[in-house]
Amino acid sequence: MAECPVVSTETGQVKGTVAHAKDLPDKPIYAYLAIPYAAPPVGDLRYRPPQPALPWEGVREAVEPGSYCPQNLKLLNSLDMAFKQGENMTMSEDCLTLSVFTPTVAVDAALPVLFWIHGGGLSMGMGSMLGYEAFAAHQDVVVVSINYRLGVLGFLSTGDENIPGNYGFLDQVRAMEWVRDNIRNFGGDPEKVTIFGESAGGVSVSYQLLSPLSKGLFRRAISQSGTWTTMPVNPQPLPLTKMFAEEAGCETEDTATLTACLKEKSPEELLDKVRDLQLKIGPFYFSPAVDGTFITSQPMDLMQAGDVNTADYLLGVSNHEFGWLMLPFAIQGDPLAGISQEDFVRLTKAAASMIYRDNPNMDKMVDAIVAEYSTESDDPMAIQYQFSHLYGDLLFVSPTVMVADKHAAAGTRVFFYENQYRPSINAHRPDWVGCDHADDVYMNMGMPFIDDHGSTNVTYSKTDEHVSLIMMAYWANFARTGDPSDSTGGPTDSPSLPTWPQYTPDNPVYMKLDVVPTTGTGLQPEKMKFWNEVIPKIASVQKDEL
Repeated sequence: MAECPVVSTETGQVKGTVAHAKDLPDKPIYAYLAIPYAAPPVGDLRYRPPQPALPWEGVREAVEPGSYCPQNLKLLNSLDMAFKQGENMTMSEDCLTLSVFTPTVAVDAALPVLFWIHGGGLSMGMGSMLGYEAFAAHQDVVVVSINYRLGVLGFLSTGDENIPGNYGFLDQVRAMEWVRDNIRNFGGDPEKVTIFGESAGGVSVSYQLLSPLSKGLFRRAISQSGTWTTMPVNPQPLPLTKMFAEEAGCETEDTATLTACLKEKSPEELLDKVRDLQLKIGPFYFSPAVDGTFITSQPMDLMQAGDVNTADYLLGVSNHEFGWLMLPFAIQGDPLAGISQEDFVRLTKAAASMIYRDNPNMDKMVDAIVAEYSTESDDPMAIQYQFSHLYGDLLFVSPTVMVADKHAAAGTRVFFYENQYRPSINAHRPDWVGCDHADDVYMNMGMPFIDDHGSTNVTYSKTDEHVSLIMMAYWANFARTGDPSDSTGGPTDSPSLPTWPQYTPDNPVYMKLDVVPTTGTGLQPEKMKFWNEVIPKIASVQKDEL
């Protein structure tokens, strides 16, 4: 068996473990797990930007995943996914680590680097949730996955200098700096970094494209099922923070006192108080904030001005984003029971409030949305089906189309997709469910080629393997060349792929990812016009003009 080489980093030496894709047993992938990229954000470093990692003596054993950042793990493991994580790991604030998967540690290999940002609503998840060895092995790329601060520790904000917020995003920037400074020793090219993520990971990527702090740290970007408007900034974070601090037993008159008090609580106490507050006021999350450094002004203003990082951008959605995985949370009930027309209206208002908060024209917006998505049927399942698409279009599809349009207009080279492939591992889901949220992750990470990863026995079909090879090739080609169908410099056995044309404002062509990928032009133009033009217009009308 291959021995894992010792690699030097700026803070010390690491020795990893050897992994393999199950169909490539003769190709070792060197996996270096849980390397610290920043100092533990504990004590006075809580609610502060990440500080440099502390050096160590000797060779650090980088063979275990390390701790995951504080979060509600029960919620994560309640999701219907083919991988579960965290049961055999520890939760700790000392979680700012990353892992590297590489086919070679030759300093001159200059392989493209794919930097993975996990999803989970910016409040749960971990970089070690998946195996990355199959992607590295099949496409000769270096894959880096990271942990970053989440929820109450990553995105709480007082809206001033005491807790400006966005610590999770600042952690991502710090991890990119680590990659710039160290990745050459792991066979990677620091000039050829592609950041990519799904759901809140895609949201993170989209925010990184608006931040001056990460400019120059990556060359390309991929947002899967999520852009910044999926989780918009909270223009007034202080009221929620005060409400939370009160729940935690802190004085709230003065933000400096509030901050000092929250720094003294244990992570477990803070998580318990989040749960308590959610029981009182309903679901909420701590949002990104305009902090003046990571996000310098309102994201929409930056977009309108074309003030965006014009790194090549590949982005897209699944064709049924709220098909199953997140539907129980959205409807607050059993997806096999359906919903009533009354529930449909109530839930539509709740959904619109997530994006438009306390807009005075909310009732008018809700009326328009209900009219757009209402069904003639009074069958609860038919009503729920319409609602599932309403929710997906609001939170994922229309934000992704809008962001693609704005980036393309700013001169970015953009590639767009709609994923239509439903993996066979989800065969237990009802037939009305299409390609669901996160279905793409199984495929572009090469999960069919990883041995029994996680705690569930999962069997993938030959078709799953075929689609996975296609998606890994598109993603890696994009990372290598900036064009998903240009395999120049890629492995000789990489699949030959249908051409994926560039998306432009004049020609919004996109790839339908499936067993045989095909192209389409203009994804749901009427619905996109409704969400990206009609609804914002209603939202912006002054009260006295109504």
